[in-house]
Amino acid sequence: MPKKHSLIAALSLCAAILCIAPLQAGSKSLNPDSLKVAQEVENAFSEVVNLAKPAVVVITNKQVAPPVQELPEEFYRFFGFPRPQENMPRQGRRRRPAPAGKGSGVLISAEGYLVTNFHVIQNHAFLEVRTSEGKVFDNEKDKDAVKVIGVDKETDLAILQIGGGKIKNFPFLEFADSDKLRVGQWAIAIGAPFNFDYSVTIGCISQKGRYDTGMSNYENYIQTDASINPGNSGGPLLNINGQIIGINQFIYTGGMSRGSIGLGFAIASNLVKQVSDALIKDGEVIRPFIGVAMQELTEEIGSQFGADYGVIVSEVIAGEAAERAGIKNGDVIQKVGGKKVHSPHELLLAVTSFRPGDKIELVVMRDGKEMNFTLVAGQREGAAIARTDEGAYGRQGGIFNQLGLRLKVVDEQVVVQEIRPDGAVAKAADSDAGEILPGDIIHEVNRVPVKSIAEVVEALDKTRNNMVIFYIERISSRRGGGSFRFFLPVQVENKE
Repeated sequence: MPKKHSLIAALSLCAAILCIAPLQAGSKSLNPDSLKVAQEVENAFSEVVNLAKPAVVVITNKQVAPPVQELPEEFYRFFGFPRPQENMPRQGRRRRPAPAGKGSGVLISAEGYLVTNFHVIQNHAFLEVRTSEGKVFDNEKDKDAVKVIGVDKETDLAILQIGGGKIKNFPFLEFADSDKLRVGQWAIAIGAPFNFDYSVTIGCISQKGRYDTGMSNYENYIQTDASINPGNSGGPLLNINGQIIGINQFIYTGGMSRGSIGLGFAIASNLVKQVSDALIKDGEVIRPFIGVAMQELTEEIGSQFGADYGVIVSEVIAGEAAERAGIKNGDVIQKVGGKKVHSPHELLLAVTSFRPGDKIELVVMRDGKEMNFTLVAGQREGAAIARTDEGAYGRQGGIFNQLGLRLKVVDEQVVVQEIRPDGAVAKAADSDAGEILPGDIIHEVNRVPVKSIAEVVEALDKTRNNMVIFYIERISSRRGGGSFRFFLPVQVENKE
């Protein structure tokens, strides 16, 4: 391992550069003492590259082009072209695989396991992996030379193994703890951008914990200004100790350019390690399911629920792990396995660190009181370990005589029949968090279950801080007639 360089060394570098006297006309040398710190940092970068380069590989995805339709006889007669000879390759026959694209990867074990992006190997007919020493592993020539151990499309990761498990001394790199990264730390990328193999770029960690990019279902990205370009995908993003802090996946570009504009994104190492371990062990990622729908805890809702952070449970799915453990609608989950969560995204990632059958400790705020629960995670069969109801966030509104609601009771359920345009609920529809719609079912008002209009009016007396909390069920045509539930805060001017 190269020796560690502290922040003090980096600051000293800046000071040394600022203190270098301007070159005098005709001067032929620089003061070597002034450049000492700069040279030490320069040496550190070279040491990291020398350490990491042997573990980085270049991956070629070879695909077979679809056969070309044979031309009709009339074509040759009309244009006077000679027909192909019988001994010439004919259209429609199987064609030799040709390189369709290049990407990068990094070895993570001495047994030849390496991690890359799924999109680097997607739709391959054969794969070729070349090491920095020029050794080529090609499963077109030897089917055991490159094996696909497993892929996880939901994180865009894949695990390959080169050498068929016969070689036990591959150089490899270790993962850093991405939770401990700090914005501003060094970031070093190695890969094959635009087919320029083993290119090295240096920058910093611009931000961490990025998500909502739409690139995958489970997102935890490190943003960097180290230049990342097409071909860097699947390669490592490293810290100054030569450890993997992320796997480069994609960039944002400007205008017509395909090149880097300083917005590169790498999958955080903790997520990569979690997925890699699962793929190597099981060949697939089996994700847990806790059985809740959840929504953001806004300031308005939090003040009514006695919680200043966490994720609100908008619905507990019948028969699933959360219900069996005693979790209820309106609970605010604040910790998962001892880790604080501040958003549905953080809760999602926290749960993915467990496996089906694991016991998960939850700290929950219920009616202003902290409670502890232990649930046994189920196995996910749908598209998410927990459901986030989009558009279910809070709106502002008023109490019953200000609400502008016309209600009716159907089968002991309070249903919104009409919303007056001059009422507080209609005015609330101008905000960005959600709205009450005709046809919605009101299950609770201020955490009190209601089955009649009289119970709604009575529950409104429990309004605190001029904020009414509705618990709504909505039938969704987008979900094939299914329903979803959410809490919705409605602000009042007064309680009179």
